[in-house]
Amino acid sequence: MSADRDRPTDLAFLFEASRRLNRALELDNLLGEIRDLCLEAVGGEAVNVLIWDEDRSRLEFQLAFNRADDEVRRFSLAPNEGLAGWIAANDRPAIVNDLRWDLRYQHQIDRAFGFEGRSVLGIPIHRGRGILGVVEVLNKRNGEEFSEIDQRILTALADPIAVALENALLYRDVQRRKAESEILYQIGLKLNQTLDLDDTLSRILDLIGEVLPHDAAGVCLVVGEPPEIELVNVRGYPPGMEETFRLRVGEGAVGWVVKTGEPLRIPDVARDRRYVMVRPTTRSELVVPMIIEGKVIGAFNLEADQIDAYRARDVRILMSLANQAAISVQRARLHREVLRRQRLEDEVALARRIQESFLPQSDPVLEGYDVSGRTVQSLEVGGDLYDFIRITGDQIGILIADVAGKGIPAALILATFQAAMRTEVRNQYELKRVLKNVNRLLCESTRPEQFVTAFYGVLDMRRRIFTYANAGHNPPILLRSGGRVETLTEGGLILGSFRDVEYAQATCDLKAGDTLLLYTDGASEAPGSSGEEFGVERMIRVLRGNRDRPAAEIRLAIQDEILRHCEGQANDDVTLVVLKVGPTAQPTKTGSER
Repeated sequence: MSADRDRPTDLAFLFEASRRLNRALELDNLLGEIRDLCLEAVGGEAVNVLIWDEDRSRLEFQLAFNRADDEVRRFSLAPNEGLAGWIAANDRPAIVNDLRWDLRYQHQIDRAFGFEGRSVLGIPIHRGRGILGVVEVLNKRNGEEFSEIDQRILTALADPIAVALENALLYRDVQRRKAESEILYQIGLKLNQTLDLDDTLSRILDLIGEVLPHDAAGVCLVVGEPPEIELVNVRGYPPGMEETFRLRVGEGAVGWVVKTGEPLRIPDVARDRRYVMVRPTTRSELVVPMIIEGKVIGAFNLEADQIDAYRARDVRILMSLANQAAISVQRARLHREVLRRQRLEDEVALARRIQESFLPQSDPVLEGYDVSGRTVQSLEVGGDLYDFIRITGDQIGILIADVAGKGIPAALILATFQAAMRTEVRNQYELKRVLKNVNRLLCESTRPEQFVTAFYGVLDMRRRIFTYANAGHNPPILLRSGGRVETLTEGGLILGSFRDVEYAQATCDLKAGDTLLLYTDGASEAPGSSGEEFGVERMIRVLRGNRDRPAAEIRLAIQDEILRHCEGQANDDVTLVVLKVGPTAQPTKTGSER
């Protein structure tokens, strides 16, 4: 295709090019198609594709000299930097048939990939009214020169390339954000597993490494009065840094971030006076604040040994992590303070009073049914809830829930949740709408890591129909009179973490002799001395063995087995609700409750 007359300039080629480009949704596959089509269209040895980054401050290489990998994407150009930067900044194509005399071209990038550029044809690619990026074809084959015909051919190909690139970048962004959200969600769960400050800080640095590569990282906290900045936990710094590092607020890059509450990305630390050198090999830096309730309590600091290592999306990811970490750090610091002042007992006692205030004072009396529920509190107050909600004379709602976390915050969230449930039950008939509205309220009023699992069902006592919806809770166990076991799973996701969630509801017919058991994870996951959980199968076995006894006695039998398994003290609240169906079942209460 070296001669002009042999080049595929007709509509058939453009149609085939569009078809090939539009079938490649993954970016790397698409870049391979762009490379092949460009080389086929104008003849050349290599292709570069550069795309503006999120804040349009840098042109990032996606394909460099026919390569598309992570090493390639470390390279970028500023507007008017290099020939591609000139093309993007001026929105003009360029033909250079002897690169030795063109000062715009960045020969050091060639050398980094072992390539020697002799000639280049570059064009801007547009999407809408803006420039998406630049495509370059390098080194015309057979020693020929790029021509105006080559430019027209590549320009004609630019439109389908731009459409396909935009779709692939959008798809990559959706996949990237989905993966980031999942990672951040898991990070939130992991950070909630400890209240020890040192352990929290160590976990934070471990988790940062899962989402952002770096050569050194540190967590800095604001301490004392007047406030100073301490480097309290590090990776990749010289030994002993924590003991010697001190900054005033406003001093250095970290001090600037703490003072302003704004993130700071330094592409080249040699050109930024705010950088305080502690690692001679550092070339770029990213610092973001940890903020809670509008107050900066510290900062994350990442350093890399290459120029311009961080992008706008890295700032977004690290800010999301910092927001979660700030909560965990603050909680851990408060916990340490509580321990130091010996006030933990007061907090636990207060949480117990809050939790007890919204638990039922007695079991309801239902004609034809026997029901009993109770929460056995652990030493460390958890976030369990159960409730009986009268709807009509023939209908009663049965609710069980568990909030992530413990203590006063968990108790207050459950109080909010219970109030919202009771309000919605009186305004909505459909269970799925009740849970949807409550979920939206929790998303607006709590942090994502403070989610609630819940199971809510409505018992129609006259028709003996149980309608329910499960929001990420442990599936209740329905032991049929004939011995068959069913689990009630229909519903949807946990409450309070994902705003636009739809919930399903299901119904089951109840027969005389059926027994329904609702429980929280404190029951099924209660560990024994060896660490083995009590488990669902043990609960079913105890339920079968006591099915002919009244509901309260069944509940007590399961409760006793759980406490025996964990040697008298569970490490989480244990909540159980038992509902028995009988022709004229009379509720029987035990003489003593434990």
